[in-house]
Amino acid sequence: MQYRVSRQSAATLMTMHSSTTTQPDFAARTDPASRWRGIYLPCLFLLVAMLNLTLIVAGLKELVVDRLGGTTAQASLFFSIEMAAYILFATIWGIVSDRFGYRKPLVILGFAVSAIFYTTYSVIDSIALLLALRFIQGAFSVMGWSTLMAMVLDQPDAKRRGRYMGMMGGALSLGVSLGAPIGGYLSRDLGPRAPLLGAAALFALIALGSFVLPPRRIRRKQVSTSAIFATLRTSPRLMLPYLFYFVDRYTVGFFVVLFPLYLGSLGVDDPAVRGRYLALFLLPFALLQYFTGRLSERIGPYPPLLAGSFAYGLLLCAVGYSGLYSLWWVMVVLGLLAAVMFPPAITLTARYSSEGTRGIAMGGFNLAGSLGFAIGPLVGAWAFTARGYGFAFVVSGALEVLAVIIALVLLARWRATGPQEPPAENKQR
Repeated sequence: MQYRVSRQSAATLMTMHSSTTTQPDFAARTDPASRWRGIYLPCLFLLVAMLNLTLIVAGLKELVVDRLGGTTAQASLFFSIEMAAYILFATIWGIVSDRFGYRKPLVILGFAVSAIFYTTYSVIDSIALLLALRFIQGAFSVMGWSTLMAMVLDQPDAKRRGRYMGMMGGALSLGVSLGAPIGGYLSRDLGPRAPLLGAAALFALIALGSFVLPPRRIRRKQVSTSAIFATLRTSPRLMLPYLFYFVDRYTVGFFVVLFPLYLGSLGVDDPAVRGRYLALFLLPFALLQYFTGRLSERIGPYPPLLAGSFAYGLLLCAVGYSGLYSLWWVMVVLGLLAAVMFPPAITLTARYSSEGTRGIAMGGFNLAGSLGFAIGPLVGAWAFTARGYGFAFVVSGALEVLAVIIALVLLARWRATGPQEPPAENKQR
């Protein structure tokens, strides 16, 4: 597939690059304090934000079904409706942050409003109102963490970008992995509303902590939204990291919702035990991503992304046919393989986007991930209804393998037709 850039779009791109100046970038400096504010602290806040995402999962049945008298479908909807908000608003906030120039105020606002909504959940007894507020809260939550991810991508140190992306990916995954077991214990020992109040407190803390993030501003001439999308269309290779992040989040969403139900069919009824099984997959997934990010710096992002995804898909097919004891090692190996996939994908997103469109590129990346996270439980439920848990896991594994095949075909086609190279600013760094 060939992509051509009109003279007007090319002129717009030149105007954007020539008119862009920035205040001193804390992440660009080499002193430890600046790296803490520009890289490490944002990664810590992302960890907390993702922890809040799964903090309520293990006790979802107890909260919605047992306490509020809802159905299993409504319990799943409480989780999925937040993903729907992510899908609708991830790209919108990316456009807003690129046009506005300041990212920090959006991060603070998103986390602060999320804290308020989580506090209100603990006193609401109407399921309809709970779901409506959940959608609005999801819109503000994705404002906070998606914009924060764009701030990390703004750092210009291309030589260390792989490890920074691995660190960010590890923070995201570690938060998701810690939320499930911690939420399970809180729900069991303190009641189903305890995870909600815990999430509210954590969102309030990172909202306050975000005030010390670097006050970086991108100054440039006003660029229309259509011009921003035009610049993204000139980078067709963004489709690849979007594809793999979609499938990656699909499998995580599938696991978070359907895997505890599968464990229940095997006789595991304790929410804390279900959380520990999830942690077997999610902890290796999180802890190794810094190292796989460094691996992608050495050998390039595509080899680990393609090989890891292929092996991950094959092993995923076996989960639904595994017993409780064999699941221990299967989940650990799956986590190891999954750790190879995220850092290369987000590194490619940074490589194929320019500073002026990085927020929208990150929004598109998160849009793909949120879409996968939302679709995963739905497709999993359909596959289970059709032929059981074994078939559901085979469908998910086959999607991962299919993504690798699609990527190989696209790479071969682009190699033959020669699409536009990465933005000049990324190649120079």
